Amino acid sequence: MKKLLLIGSNTGNAHLKNYLELVRDYFDEVLVVSDSPVEYAPSKSVSFSLKNPFKIKKSIQKLRQIIHDYNPSIIHVHQANSYAFIAGKANNGSTPLVLTAWGSDVLLLPKRSIIHRWLVTQAIRYADIVTADSEQMSQEIYALCPGKEVVNANFGVDIDLPEAMNADRELIIYSNRMHEPLYRIEDILTQFKAMCEELDGYLILAGKGSLTEKLKDYTKLHQLTNHVTFAGFVTKSQNQANYLKSKFFISIPTSDGTSISLLEAMAYGCIPVLSDIPANREWVEDGKNGIIIGRTEPFIKAIKRGLELDAANVQDYNRDLINQRATKSANAAVFKGLYSRILASEAKANR
Repeated sequence: MKKLLLIGSNTGNAHLKNYLELVRDYFDEVLVVSDSPVEYAPSKSVSFSLKNPFKIKKSIQKLRQIIHDYNPSIIHVHQANSYAFIAGKANNGSTPLVLTAWGSDVLLLPKRSIIHRWLVTQAIRYADIVTADSEQMSQEIYALCPGKEVVNANFGVDIDLPEAMNADRELIIYSNRMHEPLYRIEDILTQFKAMCEELDGYLILAGKGSLTEKLKDYTKLHQLTNHVTFAGFVTKSQNQANYLKSKFFISIPTSDGTSISLLEAMAYGCIPVLSDIPANREWVEDGKNGIIIGRTEPFIKAIKRGLELDAANVQDYNRDLINQRATKSANAAVFKGLYSRILASEAKANR
């Protein structure tokens, strides 16, 4: 029997669930270990906090017992942080371990301090193979742990396109990134206010976070309530509807890997407006299939440049790009191929 032990955070995101849907049919059994119970698979809870040294030891022992009792064929850990560190300690090389980096774990966390860099490096070392969704992330992993095998793959997008998409859309700008400092939603809202002095547009802010109430207060203070919608956490169908009616998709984090939201937005015909970071440039060429905002470029100028693009041509180009590189089926094949290679190697070693 092929058994997967999937380990990762279940707090405030659906990444772990989305990944499991990608590979679930490859395995006979799946057990999820997270910081809290999950509803989409059999699961167990373990604390992955590193704040208390005594609790860390208990967490390692608890996870080690879970690994022993479940006896997985493969352990797959998501995020090169405390999750991968504790999982690596608990596993101690007993079972093949795959690690998937998410972005900030390898791009930002090692820069916080020497201790954080050590933590991430150790987490990577415990893995037999690491996966990353951008070339920039791969290079950062190589820098932290030279010689480590890194496979490029993302979670893919589930595309359910209408027969025809409208290229002549209203000036609606859509963001569905979390309302946290990393994603610079405050900057988007401030720049949107300035844009409204010249252009009549609308901004849809999906998602939530620690800055949501502050953003709402700003909107009320500057009388933008007729132009800004706070959609909260949206369903899949609501998210698709927002993409399909929006002229632009905006995502300007200070650091990121390949954003699934960006890939979805490209598939559903939005013109991407993105921060100038390496992962974004792997998908969008400024002035061709989207807009890369220069570090000092005003928001209004970026939007005006986007309005000059042939939206129909951008849609056709981006849809072809997504079909080639970013569908769920294409990326599922990469992960399943990786699992097959690991299991075949294990079987050969045990003969």
